[in-house]
Amino acid sequence: MADRGSWRRELEAELRAAGRVVAVPPAPDLTGAVRQRLAAPARRRRHLPALGTAGSRRGMAWRAALAGLVTIGVLLIATPQGRAAITGVLRFAGIELRQGQGPTPGHGRGASLPGVRRMTLAQARHRAGFPLLVPAALGRPDEVAVSGGGRVVSLIYTRTPHGQLRLDEFAGHLNMLMFEKFIQFAHVTEVRVNGSKGLWLTGPHDLIYINAAGVPVAASARMTTGNTLIWGTGRVVLRLEGRLGTAAALVVARSAR
Repeated sequence: MADRGSWRRELEAELRAAGRVVAVPPAPDLTGAVRQRLAAPARRRRHLPALGTAGSRRGMAWRAALAGLVTIGVLLIATPQGRAAITGVLRFAGIELRQGQGPTPGHGRGASLPGVRRMTLAQARHRAGFPLLVPAALGRPDEVAVSGGGRVVSLIYTRTPHGQLRLDEFAGHLNMLMFEKFIQFAHVTEVRVNGSKGLWLTGPHDLIYINAAGVPVAASARMTTGNTLIWGTGRVVLRLEGRLGTAAALVVARSAR
C-alpha cells in the first residue's frame, strides 16, 4: 500500500491536472449578507460572536474553506477531466485514457495492430471507411499500413527532423473505442487544433488497440515513442506520435488535409 505522502502527491498532481481545464467561478460578494446580519434584531444576534472576534473569524474561515472544497468537488464532478481525476478514466474521440500503468508492460515497441497490411496511399484511401488526411508539413509518408480490416490507417514517416513519426487515423463519427492508453493524467493537457479541442500527452505510455467487438488486443500492446497529440475533424480522428514538441506537433496537425 502506498504511504500517505505518496497518496497525497498523486492526489495533488491529479487536482492540478484537472485545474488546467476547470474554470472556477469568481467568489461571491458577501457585502449584502453582512449588512443583513448587522441589521438583524438584537435577540437574534445575542448568542452570536461579534464579527470582529477571533471565534467569528475562525468560523468564517472554516465556512469559507468548506465552501471552497464543496465548489471544487462540484466542479470536478461536472467536468469530464474532473470525473477522470476521481474515476481514473477519461474518454476522448474514440480513445480511452486510464490512470496508471498498463497491464502489459512487457510488450516492446515492435508490437503491431491486427491484420496489418502495407499498401500505397491511394490503396489506403480506397480501403479506409473515412477521409484519409495527409499533413502538408510532412508530405507523403514513407510507409502506409492499414489494420483491422480498414478501421485504422497508419502513416509512417521515417525521415523527419524529429526522427520517426507515426500518424494513426480512424473514423471519428463512430461511437466506439479504438485505442486504450495508460498514462498519468498530470501528463495530459488540453490544446486547440483548428479551433477544436485536442489532447497533448507528454512522455511514453502504454497503448492497446481495441477491436470491433470492444475487446483489447493484448498482442498489440506497446510503449509509445515520445509524445502524442490527439485531435479530430468530426469525420476522422488523428493520433500523432513521436519525439516532437507541442509547437511542432500543432504545425503538423494544422496542415493535415
